[in-house]
Amino acid sequence: MKKSFTAAILSLVLISLTGCQETPKEDFVKNKKEQDLEQEMKTGQKTENDSAGTAEILASVPAHYEDKMEADGVTVQVDADVHIPDTDKIISEKVKPSEMTQEQIENTIRYFAGDVACYPLGAVTSKEELMDEIISLRQEIALLESGEQSAINEGDGTPEEQIAELKAQLKKSEELYDSGTEEGEAAPVSIQGITFDENGSIELQSDLGRAEAARIFLYKDADRGDRVEFMNYSPAYNAVEGEWSADISREEAVNKAQEVIQTLELGNLEVMGIEEKAQVVDGNIVGYYDISYKRKMGGLENFYLQEKASVQTDQAETPEEYSAHMEQTEDHIQVDASGVIGMNVTMPPQVMECVNEDVSICSFDQVKEFLASNIMNKSWKAPGEKTYLKITQIYLSYMYVVNKNNNREYLTIPVWDFCGYAYWESMPENSVYNLEKTDKESIYKTTYLTINAVDGSIISRQAGY
Repeated sequence: MKKSFTAAILSLVLISLTGCQETPKEDFVKNKKEQDLEQEMKTGQKTENDSAGTAEILASVPAHYEDKMEADGVTVQVDADVHIPDTDKIISEKVKPSEMTQEQIENTIRYFAGDVACYPLGAVTSKEELMDEIISLRQEIALLESGEQSAINEGDGTPEEQIAELKAQLKKSEELYDSGTEEGEAAPVSIQGITFDENGSIELQSDLGRAEAARIFLYKDADRGDRVEFMNYSPAYNAVEGEWSADISREEAVNKAQEVIQTLELGNLEVMGIEEKAQVVDGNIVGYYDISYKRKMGGLENFYLQEKASVQTDQAETPEEYSAHMEQTEDHIQVDASGVIGMNVTMPPQVMECVNEDVSICSFDQVKEFLASNIMNKSWKAPGEKTYLKITQIYLSYMYVVNKNNNREYLTIPVWDFCGYAYWESMPENSVYNLEKTDKESIYKTTYLTINAVDGSIISRQAGY
């Protein structure tokens, strides 16, 4: 479909439709920092006179959508699966980034460490432990110098750079060993009353029975929400596939992960993907599961999409206008037969109030028109040659959108994302193949256009509005 043709019929099509505003003749962009989006959400409440409810609108959305648009040297090929929630209504809430209470901080640390003492990260608890580290570092340096790979710095830089880094660690450890006492100098940290340091972090280590000390990290983030990280495993990046396995089923791993989600009150997290990986345990290669999650709120999923920033900016912004904001997160929990061995999760946002219990959204026919009207304006063009943009996945999900003039308040807004990959005419065939392969295999997709499902306006995931 030509863009000029789309523009010509667009106003006629939308006049006969209800639920959305008429599409403008030029790119429909609203600055969400200036727009009273909260009031828009409140006035978007369904009434008895509305012709179609959410369930009816979603039931009319096709499972697969195909289309083609060409203009200004860009061909957009839509051949996409359409992902919608199983819900009969969509709720909009006012939320703010999470702040861990003192009780949550202490309970989280005790959940992972139990009764085992915790120490500041990097602390040496005994000369025996330090000598074990020195011996390990010397062995790794010898392996690298003989042409083998390092299990400590595997994949990090050239062999020469890895050797230099390991030697620096070795020198520091040897100096600590020579100056330390027999029992070591570090004292356990008291968990009761522990608080974030001046950098907004709590970083601890604890001996939980494995070769390397477990790490328990808590981070305060006023912009995005407090985050918890735990790591009690050593990844084996280049383990030969087929020579190891996880001594636990996927179902059992998910159940173990669900226990920590419930105990630490991490919110409504749903499994997005499970990947089997390898780790080193007592010198042996053992499998574990890396489980990725999406958060569900008010009837819709909220998950991480990798934004193509170059096509998502509505207008040029100076650096000082950009501010950090609450974004969709990548949440993971790692599990093996022993239980939860790792976690990287942002605490759920705090709900301040329900803004609208049943938000009115556009029909998919209207969404298609918004796509046709805006995708060309948001598509990056290769200078002097034809560019191709393939849309392979379409999602209806939640996004945290900055509330009017307040970066500490957000509204959960239903949005449509159009994901895929772009390439240009001169790109080698194998490069295009790799783009397509990555797009199919990656859990986290690249979005080329984000549309407000309520009014059809364009939203920048980079800016948060």
